[in-house]
Amino acid sequence: MFCYATFAIIFILITGSSGTLTRLSPNEPKPCCLPKQHSSQMSISTGMILPDGKPYSSYSTYNFSYDSDRGLVALKGEATSIPDGQKSHWWIIENMKDGQTYTIDQDSKKCYKSIITLKPLYCIPETAVYQYSSMYGYGDKQIIGDTWLITKDEAIMYFTVSGDGQCIPLNGHNYSQNPATVNSTTIANFVPKVLDPSAFDIPEECKNTT
Repeated sequence: MFCYATFAIIFILITGSSGTLTRLSPNEPKPCCLPKQHSSQMSISTGMILPDGKPYSSYSTYNFSYDSDRGLVALKGEATSIPDGQKSHWWIIENMKDGQTYTIDQDSKKCYKSIITLKPLYCIPETAVYQYSSMYGYGDKQIIGDTWLITKDEAIMYFTVSGDGQCIPLNGHNYSQNPATVNSTTIANFVPKVLDPSAFDIPEECKNTT
């Protein structure tokens, strides 16, 4: 389960691209930057092959907090493994300034500390390749979503943001080879501010973790 938790946030942490920017038409949207502070609810479906070769899948929901000015990302929520239905509760904090990830198992009160290997995605990179635009919502409550292809080493991601100039993240689909992982993420209840600043506070169980 710990292995899963560390990969649950990969879709939002991928940055850069090893591909070449390809413009499909003069009217296609330009890459944009996400709001500097925001909160949302993430629903994540994950399938992966664990290091021992066994398959693992889960469905999870997280309250997500993001503050690019302070270099902080936090997720707090519940993961349910499939098909046994085992539930676990996780709190993940990324601190870009000290280069650390804190993964807290809230059931056992254990904290795992690791070095950040992927920087957060503040903006759609210039090397991202525009794929298509589609409508979200219905009736007079519709917004355009622009989908981009982002590649990084052995991982690729299709990432959709609103095309209204606000660059609100809507969903992401991530594919990684090492380990073999597929993540599908839907983002809801977006607000352009941090609703729970305490989500960034390092808990006591992490302060003595090496």
